Amino acid sequence: MPDRDRPSFTLQLSQNKYLAPTDDRMDVVLTVRVGDAAAAVAPPPTAELLLVDCSSSMDWPPTKIEAARHACRAAIGSLRDGVLFGVVECTGHARLVYPPAPPLAVAGERTRHEAKAAVSGLIAGGGTAMSTWLNLALDLFEPAPAAIRHAVLLTDGKNESDRTGALEAALDRCRGRFACDARGIGDDWEPRDLQRIASVLRGNADAVLEDAELAGDFRRLIEHAMGRTVPDLRLRITTMPYSRLRFVKQVFPTEVELTAQCRTREGRIELPTGAWGDELREYHLCLDVEAGELTRYEDRLLGTVALLAGADEAVGEQQAVVGYLTEDLALSSVPDDNVARVTGQAELGRAVRAGWDAFEREDRVEAAREWGTAVRLATGLRNAEILKRLGRLIDVRDDGTVAIKDGVRPRDGFSLVLGSTISTYTGSADQTAGGPPEAGGAPRECVHCGHKARPAAKRCGHCGEPFEAGAPS
Repeated sequence: MPDRDRPSFTLQLSQNKYLAPTDDRMDVVLTVRVGDAAAAVAPPPTAELLLVDCSSSMDWPPTKIEAARHACRAAIGSLRDGVLFGVVECTGHARLVYPPAPPLAVAGERTRHEAKAAVSGLIAGGGTAMSTWLNLALDLFEPAPAAIRHAVLLTDGKNESDRTGALEAALDRCRGRFACDARGIGDDWEPRDLQRIASVLRGNADAVLEDAELAGDFRRLIEHAMGRTVPDLRLRITTMPYSRLRFVKQVFPTEVELTAQCRTREGRIELPTGAWGDELREYHLCLDVEAGELTRYEDRLLGTVALLAGADEAVGEQQAVVGYLTEDLALSSVPDDNVARVTGQAELGRAVRAGWDAFEREDRVEAAREWGTAVRLATGLRNAEILKRLGRLIDVRDDGTVAIKDGVRPRDGFSLVLGSTISTYTGSADQTAGGPPEAGGAPRECVHCGHKARPAAKRCGHCGEPFEAGAPS
């Protein structure tokens, strides 16, 4: 198709190429942008499923099941004509509620009306076995002629009716076949289950803070999924005899571990990244490097990264991962700004989750300490979303210490835990990658871990702790 009728793709790479003889890894941040995704002549065939927990606990308080019914009606109403869709009643097993039998229905005035009537009859009763929900979703998606496949899963309980290992087996079966956003409602569910589902199935997991907000959330999730018109993009990673992949993660807009989803094809590593609309995502790529195999004081190719669309079409410019072996500590010890940012975000997530673990075991002193660290990190990273979620659980005193509020609702804690993967983007990836650190003095040394950073750095790129204003290097 003409260029004006196709999306634009950009791949950028950010790194500090300098390696000390004792270094054994190279960290880079990849920034991928898709623009004009709606420029295609027609949107790709799309299939949507609503997986609605109807276990007995959804009946108390009764606002939960009614909120679920209302949210389903809102989501169904937002489906554009032609989208394939279905609604699944989820308990100790999964049952297709609409249409009455496969295949999935085609959205139109009549089918939307019928589906709304069907979900109005959902009642609560039974257990919770999430593996059966996901397995039925895959069975419904597989024969559907759709390039975009997306599900929304709602639950209010723990996965207590599933046999051991069933959820992991279902996730392995569904991996790469469809995307799934997950929501927890009420105060008695397990956020780690939803986080695992969303991570493997390339979705977003979150807590419903107020039942009345669920309908708007469902509608936004469906509309966002329908706005994804690029069915799949893949990152192709090549390494050299002296380098190999250690890990790759998505780090913006949320942090997701992706190493297990890589596959080897003709000696090259490929990572499917799922469907895209107009959006930007960042990835943290880490390569193991045998520094002893590099020639000193010259650029050496450590690997390449390319962006692929469709069958095997290269889009965007291929990027090179470069290493330069040097004994100059002022060069090799200074982290790239973007790498420092994603490292700080990872430490922020760790502090948030550690604080919740301590809170759950009723160690409020440890919880306050970890959440105090999280406040400092989130402030330095300008992560307003995590600061907002922390603010529902803690008060920050004038001296910077924190106090845990009385009457914390579990759902507020679940929201914080699931939000711990939400990251920030500063746009610094547009800077020239691989250059030496800026002039302006000697590297700053962190008093906590001894790592060195740029003279103008605000925080340590290794441990994430902020540098004191005006402190000497």
